[in-house]
Amino acid sequence: MDSWEIAGEPPLRLELVEMRHAEAMERFELANREFFARHVSDRGDDYFEQFEQRLASLVDENRSARSLCFVLVGSAGEVAGRINLYDIDRPEVTELGFRVAERVQGNGVASRAVLAALGVAGARGVRQVVARASTMNIASQHVLENCGFSGTGQIEPPADSSKAFVGYRRTL
Repeated sequence: MDSWEIAGEPPLRLELVEMRHAEAMERFELANREFFARHVSDRGDDYFEQFEQRLASLVDENRSARSLCFVLVGSAGEVAGRINLYDIDRPEVTELGFRVAERVQGNGVASRAVLAALGVAGARGVRQVVARASTMNIASQHVLENCGFSGTGQIEPPADSSKAFVGYRRTL
């Protein structure tokens, strides 16, 4: 199992996504569904109907070294967040995505987890990472800035979102 301890409170581990995380990840996504929908968009019922297939795809991304898909795990085994670095096999377009549970917001959890994930990506050869955040999601913008990203201006939103987004870039 690939796992990295993240210093600070609450104690957390960054783990590469595996099928054994399915139940805890689904609980995390359902418990925070409304919270995430306010900041990005709702993933829709289809996401949950095909949850295990989608998770299997992320596990395959990890195994084939195309991406780094992580869960942030608390001391009781609960998922407190997710951090994904897509396309690490194409380092010029590696993209970061992250989300943390509403209950751990404001404690530096997202910044600590993103920095840990970037450390793993850098050790695997990634040199540049892009990210985006909704213009209304000030917390995510602060996380990116706290983690050394620079704003690049307004960009296209994800395909499933109608919100405006701003882009970010960081060289590792």
